[in-house]
Amino acid sequence: MWRAGVLGLVLAVSACASVSPSSPPPPPPAPDFAAVPSAPAPARAVLYADCLSQAITKDAMALVDDGDTQLLQFTCTGAPAQRFNEALSVMGEAAGSVWSDGDTTFRATTKVRANLFGVDYCAKGPGLMECRIVLNTGPFLTAKN
Repeated sequence: MWRAGVLGLVLAVSACASVSPSSPPPPPPAPDFAAVPSAPAPARAVLYADCLSQAITKDAMALVDDGDTQLLQFTCTGAPAQRFNEALSVMGEAAGSVWSDGDTTFRATTKVRANLFGVDYCAKGPGLMECRIVLNTGPFLTAKN
């Protein structure tokens, strides 16, 4: 009986040894090019549309690049920013998306993990009411051709 156990152990060890740690990993699965399922936009989508529309009209767009990811940043002010900021207030501080820096209060659409890169947010302070929305563009914006 013990011989069968030893034989099983030897076979298991030799099977493991036949897979070299330097073997290349299996290729990734082929991309799925099917359209991503979608649904009608929720009511708050108009907040984004209004902010983006104003930013485009005022040419308030900028490239944001962390060396790996390129984003197109849109900045709106005034009434569109005020409406967006007020809507963000319903998320509350419990979501970890509200903070202050001096007299300026910031509200984000999601909890900030490390920094504001890739985060949509509004800032309200003395003489300041703006929101920044980012769109992930990939390398398309900075492509040379």
